[in-house]
Amino acid sequence: MTNQTPNTDRLFRLTKAKIKALELLSDYYVLRVKDIGLLRGQTDENMRRSTQNTLTSLYREGLVSRLPYFDITMDLPTRTYAYGLTDRTAKEYGGKTFDEHSVRTLDHELEITDFHIALKRLPLKLQWNQANIKKGINPDAYFSLTDPKLPEGKNTMHYFLEIERAKIGNIRNGEPSIVRKLARYYEYYNSDECEKDWGFRTYRVIIVVANSDKQYNLCERLTDYKHRMFWIATEPAFKENIKGQIFRTPKDFSSTAYSFLSH
Repeated sequence: MTNQTPNTDRLFRLTKAKIKALELLSDYYVLRVKDIGLLRGQTDENMRRSTQNTLTSLYREGLVSRLPYFDITMDLPTRTYAYGLTDRTAKEYGGKTFDEHSVRTLDHELEITDFHIALKRLPLKLQWNQANIKKGINPDAYFSLTDPKLPEGKNTMHYFLEIERAKIGNIRNGEPSIVRKLARYYEYYNSDECEKDWGFRTYRVIIVVANSDKQYNLCERLTDYKHRMFWIATEPAFKENIKGQIFRTPKDFSSTAYSFLSH
């Protein structure tokens, strides 16, 4: 993707609003106007226009990249943009560059963003990373949650995130690609390799699927890997109430659901 050439004839000032937008993009990788408004607690129409103007100015200055996005979640479907940092801005602010990103995987990246935003609603300390995290496994994101009310050393849980939007496919030796990927997590769990790569041995894997049918289907396919490290959630459930009983595990998926807050 080609960024617009900066216009040196215009006066550009890096205001507090622009700096905040760049900081959010470094944390979340890709955001829409409505996402930034939600994160800043500013959801009225005037603030939406202000955020749009801020992002447009940053784009014209070559500080952010953007891709067109058709938002069907709005009251009226709207053509908008998804924004991320350029190479040079990512080097200064951290995070991943959005330059040359493919529109084909944009929905997948925005689903990761939606999950990340939902985590912010939890009353726990969040550490999040989705840049340069391929280390024996290749998750969509890594995050940890720390409960300050619990004793230190026993109050942090580690998680890997997998967004599974596609139909179960790419069958090899009777197993689809998602099951093969989760089998690798199963082998990696509580291993010396995991501790060397990440500094911890145990974790949970959050797999987000489109609906409850896919949730149960995936649970059934994990017959050989029944373990409570796997928490399978649906998109509607975590968006509605990430604190609630929304995660199911193949260990006993028919009757048990787990709260995201339970350690």
